[in-house]
Amino acid sequence: PLQNPDGRERYVQWYRRSRGLEPDANPEAFEHAEPWPRGRYNHYLLDMNRDWTWLSQRETQARVATYQQWYPQVVVDFHEMGFRQTYFFPPVAKPINANFLPEAQKWFETFGRANAAVFTQKGWPFFVGEDYDFFYPGYGDAWPSLHGAIGMTYEVAGQVGLAIQRDDNTTMTLGDRVARHYTTAMSTLRTAAANREALLKYSYNANRVHVDSGRNVYLLPPTSPNVPHIADLLRGQGIRVQQLAAPVTLRAMRVESGASESRSFPAGTVIVSTRQPLGALVDTLLERNAEMPKNYLEQQRQRTAADEEDQFYDITAWSIPIAMNAEEYVVPAPFPAQLADYAPPAPAPFRAASYGYVVDALEPHFYELLGRLLKDDVKFSVFDDEIDAGDRKFSRGSIIILKGNNAASLDAVLADEGRTTSTTIVPFESGWTGGMTFGSQKLHFVRQPEIGLFGGPSANASSYGELWHTLDVEAPVPHSNLSVDSIGRIDLNHYRVLIFPNGSYHLAKKDIEKLQVWLRGGGTVVAVGGASEFLRDKDVDISKLKPWEPPKKKDDEKTAPSHDELYNDPRVPGAAFRTQMNDRSYLTFGVPRPPDVIVEGRTVYEPVEHKIDNIVTIAATDPLVSGVAWPESLDRLKGSAYVVSEPYGRGNVITFADEPHYRLFWRSTLPLFMNAVIYSPSFPR
Repeated sequence: PLQNPDGRERYVQWYRRSRGLEPDANPEAFEHAEPWPRGRYNHYLLDMNRDWTWLSQRETQARVATYQQWYPQVVVDFHEMGFRQTYFFPPVAKPINANFLPEAQKWFETFGRANAAVFTQKGWPFFVGEDYDFFYPGYGDAWPSLHGAIGMTYEVAGQVGLAIQRDDNTTMTLGDRVARHYTTAMSTLRTAAANREALLKYSYNANRVHVDSGRNVYLLPPTSPNVPHIADLLRGQGIRVQQLAAPVTLRAMRVESGASESRSFPAGTVIVSTRQPLGALVDTLLERNAEMPKNYLEQQRQRTAADEEDQFYDITAWSIPIAMNAEEYVVPAPFPAQLADYAPPAPAPFRAASYGYVVDALEPHFYELLGRLLKDDVKFSVFDDEIDAGDRKFSRGSIIILKGNNAASLDAVLADEGRTTSTTIVPFESGWTGGMTFGSQKLHFVRQPEIGLFGGPSANASSYGELWHTLDVEAPVPHSNLSVDSIGRIDLNHYRVLIFPNGSYHLAKKDIEKLQVWLRGGGTVVAVGGASEFLRDKDVDISKLKPWEPPKKKDDEKTAPSHDELYNDPRVPGAAFRTQMNDRSYLTFGVPRPPDVIVEGRTVYEPVEHKIDNIVTIAATDPLVSGVAWPESLDRLKGSAYVVSEPYGRGNVITFADEPHYRLFWRSTLPLFMNAVIYSPSFPR
């Protein structure tokens, strides 16, 4: 099956428009300069090769559903890499995730030797190992391997049209690339057929070993709005998910801290045991840390000390409960409690009210509902404190919908949207209930946010795609996708919020002045990652945020290399960190506790001068939760800013140090972004 039809079609159509009568093999030719956003990405500009575990895209969901009808013993994910390279097939490089059976490596050797034999016969170059590791679980080789298959990636030199000249003066054609993939495909089929019985036994044993000896049972209390998302994500991959049929009190280890405690778990607590065929996948997705081989870590530390680039291929933290800001505990298997198969929590049936409605900000699909209400032009307000309604409390950021402010069709609209989003909408018959009045000064009427999302060659394609998919699919908030290149022709008065994804922006002076005037008038800019840089430029001076700088050295220390003299500043290879948050800001509505954040790269921001504007900061002590970060990175990150809100005239500049919805699975920081784009026009400076 073609995994990325949209990306392929985008590339093919561009290439056909770009080439002449004959292909030009010159690497500098226009037909080899593929434009933004390139064919690597699907329609929403997501990298499909990292989505297998997160199921964020329809293509991934369909592929995984088909896989579960089949459960093959051998899976090959065919790819292309840079044209200056040759051909790759396993064995793979280190590190290898400890949840894979060691026997898998013997099979990599078996298939690799068979492929090497046919390539040698044809005189074709190839390589094994080197860059391509087996650590991150979201690849098209790792994910099947966690289902008991022998999953492998084969990479051919390419990513170009019909022909290109290589550095050795040979010309690589499309036919050459097809021949190489065809050759390994046929070799793999022959090898699989010759070893059919052993492969069947391997797949059986790879799953049976966990049924017999799975060691862990994970517990997820229903205290986080994201617990249903976690359960659905696990079930979508074929994992059995259960729940407590009755409350139980026991001693369990809190996964995030590693500390054991005795606590009561209510009925409905999600239970996931590793004593099931996909026990290896359960551990991989729910454990706090993926075990990194000690010798590999030592090698990377030595490279860093020698001022060389590290070899981490992808992120080193992905624990789903950490990513989704959910409490998680673990106890040894077996689990002596009354269990039932998991059933998603059903919303209360809609009941029409005579006065108004409240929706709790901790509803699992709260922002999806908000997007639909904005689209339906339903008038509502947000409460900036906890609501005490007598018989129950509603969290900060809950919304209130008054019948008197809306059309007569409100009940029908709410009934439909509540059913569509599986959201409980609580009716109220009086404007004064418990300690709450529906005309309180703590209520803020929510204006239409009128959002513009900038894209184009200045923006990182994945960052733009993640934000686009968030606003278009997950929480369908009315918005317009805009081109940064056309900002000079855009009437900014049509927008109240402008979003700049991670990227490198260079605006003309007149466009900068235009943006400044709009901000002074009350607009909100939301900047992600590198987008903050142009806002801090001395000729722009919209943001006062400062990147981390090394302390100045004393005279007796100046003989050692300074920060500026390093070729490779230590980076964070995608690790998770604890935070502190301002729980009185509208930006933290719907966030039940300080979220753990993912940081990838080298950029660190210092907190701004006014404490209240530091919305989320990295914890000042013991910040690392999961993944790898060197001491130099930790020293910089401690107390650094992750989300900052700065005034600019009557406007607002909100900066995220990293992606707020990373790969569309890191949901702990998603409410911060949604609050920024939906509520900012309703909370003027």
